Amino acid sequence: MQGKVWGGLRGAAVPVCLALCCCGVAFAQQAVTAASVTGEVVDPAGARVAGAAVTALQDETGVVTRVEADGAGRFRMPYLPPGRYLLRAEMTARGGAGMAAAEQRVTLAVGASVGVTLRMGGVETASTVAVQADAVTLETNRSQQSEVVARREFEAIPFQGRNYLDATLLTPGVSSTNTASTQTFAETASVVGQGYSVNSQRNFSNSVLVDGLSANDDASGLAGNLYSQDAVQEVQVVTSGGQAEFGRALGGYVNVLTRSGGDAWHGTAFGLLRNRVLNAANALSRSTLPLTQVQAGASIGGPVQRGRTFVFGNYEGRRLNTAGVLTIAGANAAAINARLNAVGYAGPRLAVASGGSTLYPTTVHTDVALVRVDRALRNDGRLSARWNTYSLRGANVRGAGGIADVSYGTALTDDNQTAAVSAEIPLGARTWSETRAQYVHDVLNAPPNVESPAVVVSGVANFGRYSFSPIGRADDMGELVQNFVLERGAHAFKAGADLLVHEDTITFPQAIRGSYTFASLAAFQSGQYNVGGYTQSFGNGVITQGNPNLGVYAQDEWRAARKLTLNLGVRWDLQWIETIRTDTNNVSPRVGLAWSPREGTVVRASGGIFYDRIPLRASANALLFSRNTTDPAQSRLLSYTYSPTTPGAPVFPSVASAPPANAVINYTLMNRGLALPYSTQASAGVEQVLPAGLVLGVSYQHVRGVHLLGQYNTNIRPDGTRPDPTRGNIKPYDTRWNSGFDGLEVSLRGAGKFMQGRVSYVWSKALDNVSEFFFSAPVNNFDFSVDRGRSDDDQRHRLTANASVHTNMARRDWLGGWELGGILQYTSRLPFTLVTGANTLQQTAARPCVAAFYGTQACAFALKGAVLPRNTGVGFDYVRVDARLSRTVSWGERQSLNFAIQSFNLGNHRNDMVPNTTFGTGRVDRPSTNPQFGAATAVDDARNLEVGVRYRF
Repeated sequence: MQGKVWGGLRGAAVPVCLALCCCGVAFAQQAVTAASVTGEVVDPAGARVAGAAVTALQDETGVVTRVEADGAGRFRMPYLPPGRYLLRAEMTARGGAGMAAAEQRVTLAVGASVGVTLRMGGVETASTVAVQADAVTLETNRSQQSEVVARREFEAIPFQGRNYLDATLLTPGVSSTNTASTQTFAETASVVGQGYSVNSQRNFSNSVLVDGLSANDDASGLAGNLYSQDAVQEVQVVTSGGQAEFGRALGGYVNVLTRSGGDAWHGTAFGLLRNRVLNAANALSRSTLPLTQVQAGASIGGPVQRGRTFVFGNYEGRRLNTAGVLTIAGANAAAINARLNAVGYAGPRLAVASGGSTLYPTTVHTDVALVRVDRALRNDGRLSARWNTYSLRGANVRGAGGIADVSYGTALTDDNQTAAVSAEIPLGARTWSETRAQYVHDVLNAPPNVESPAVVVSGVANFGRYSFSPIGRADDMGELVQNFVLERGAHAFKAGADLLVHEDTITFPQAIRGSYTFASLAAFQSGQYNVGGYTQSFGNGVITQGNPNLGVYAQDEWRAARKLTLNLGVRWDLQWIETIRTDTNNVSPRVGLAWSPREGTVVRASGGIFYDRIPLRASANALLFSRNTTDPAQSRLLSYTYSPTTPGAPVFPSVASAPPANAVINYTLMNRGLALPYSTQASAGVEQVLPAGLVLGVSYQHVRGVHLLGQYNTNIRPDGTRPDPTRGNIKPYDTRWNSGFDGLEVSLRGAGKFMQGRVSYVWSKALDNVSEFFFSAPVNNFDFSVDRGRSDDDQRHRLTANASVHTNMARRDWLGGWELGGILQYTSRLPFTLVTGANTLQQTAARPCVAAFYGTQACAFALKGAVLPRNTGVGFDYVRVDARLSRTVSWGERQSLNFAIQSFNLGNHRNDMVPNTTFGTGRVDRPSTNPQFGAATAVDDARNLEVGVRYRF
């Protein structure tokens, strides 16, 4: 890494050392990578037993963890790997003579914080008092709102594409992000999908952790790596009130734990096949899309040394060859091609069928592999090391689709290597050290399909060179986490620091081949492009930046009473951004309580402040132009914008070969006094165990986003004139926007002998004045209140339900070994903003006028009340059922073969997606001038089937 990165590290050294030296001051309520158990040992009368020996035997590995209860009979095990345990308390020489040992079984999930009471028997009882585990173990110490999806749950239900992150959609508060995009991959992301919204917050305001370490693409703000579903043990989703160890996100946290080997050798090999002959017709093309997909993989895990050292390995490959759908109207394509021929456009013509939708080929080929080694130390410590690799090759996976021609698309390649290590070491009877570290090397390329000028005919067609996202990204990231844990009486303290350093190179030549935007087909045919509708860039589109991040935290879990736990913590976050004054006022207090008034009931409440991070894409843009200045001498990439009336303005489709002599330069900046975005969160809820082992959870959650990131133009007046005529648009990124979310979230989950499942429902409302993307711009650069409205991710109702039921595996007749699983999803309609296709005088996307008396000029100025508010359009709801039927045939003690058939969108319900938002010029109280307005430019998959087989031993 280059010297400028390590220069930032030198400045970080002092607060890191202070955090580690002050580690005895506080502690967090539960481990990120493991589970914690807090308990007490009591005699038959309920009095605490001092000095009892407590052990936890893990079923899967046979590893035993040992602690000793203190003088008040209290004990704590802060780092227990998730799994099934036998807890045992027995006498020692210090006390409890003559009492029988107590045992209790408990199942622990990642991030769980469980309180138990081990009741020993009197001298007249048997040598051991066995206490059967409840069907459900409530986390009586946890105050944050979170849920865990375990591997046994998502293995029993169908996931199209086997994306492990889709498990988050089973939990309340999580939804797919409303990006209004048909792209398979978003921005600089290397993982399929458009991201996930937690409590209606932006997708880049979440954080994904894998084994307690960052798995984020900090450029795009999405997940930065792919793991096989078979390599994932559990997925924890924290929607509100996250412990102080969680940072760098104002929304939610997705905490993923990878699998470990056990004390016996087990393995699997599987293959899944999808083919067009098994599928229904696409609703837009009215034909069955070409499709061949093969997913295959294998896993193996077991002991290198029984009871001590374990290894797990996994590989999975995916080969998807299919087609995307273009929805450009045939007549429009013919008219556009005729104009392109007439003016001699140096690029491909639209290959659109005259009679309907047109298909284009697209591929996604991925390979993922993981090896993990775990070692249990003789002093009850643990070591772990993980290496994983990810390779992606795709064609036409960005840009193209809907009304974007295949020429508007890009290919995509990505190669990722990650190495991670962790160690949990006891430093004394009640003191622990935890260290985690990783190094990630990732290289992504997204070359555009063509090099001809980009053309946007609003609401009609996009074609030419894709110019709106980077075409390359190379990132080297290192991370070091150090935590200390101390148990002192009724308090469990934790403190630590997380240092993360990026060296990120982004290649973003932008409109290097020129970019034209037209308001309508008629405007395109006449050559009249928008105000500020032509942009061209010149120069070097490559920028490298360093970006250290530091988080320091401390927290106390205080068992204030046997039925009440308080969690009190504080965190301090820093992000060093080149040319930006470091915002040091990022102290975020956290407070929470967990109260169990009676057995089977837990009341949780929490509140706190959560700081976000600035995406590397935004800071790279500011550095790329003129190193965050308006000095042309420092410019690496020169950008020019023209209106048709600008002197020397180009005539479509001409493109300049050098910067025009009379043009003024545009600048992208970042406020040098930028404040980090943050949210204030508050939640209150209750979990109740119901009959048959069901657990009902109800919570209210509030999120207020403050200092949200956006962009606006400071060098333009409402009438289109410039305060500084020697420069073009000056658009700084700033944190001037805000949001609010309130939601009622309900979940019902349970597991029995022959079935398991959960139901999640959210009723919510979200408002803000900035859209989904960090480069969002207001319609009026001088009055942000014009944009106050529904959030892009404001989904008023979301219902998901999943379940699986199986017959007795022990039966050897035809009734044995069957399993049926499925997922139901319903989401209410998401909003969209109506646009005219033209620009305002401020060079922002214009919206329709709402009434005649405002007049044309008021609408052109984008005055409040004159233009339609943001997100007043209503899109499409979504209903889908996926199902899986399988049968397992076993032979011997350890081998089985599973045959499965999966149906995605079982009912073949048409789910329209991504509406055409261009209303056309004119008033909103008159008919739209765009015949395609409101129509779906994409649809979700029609019914398709997948068959598979899996061998286990």
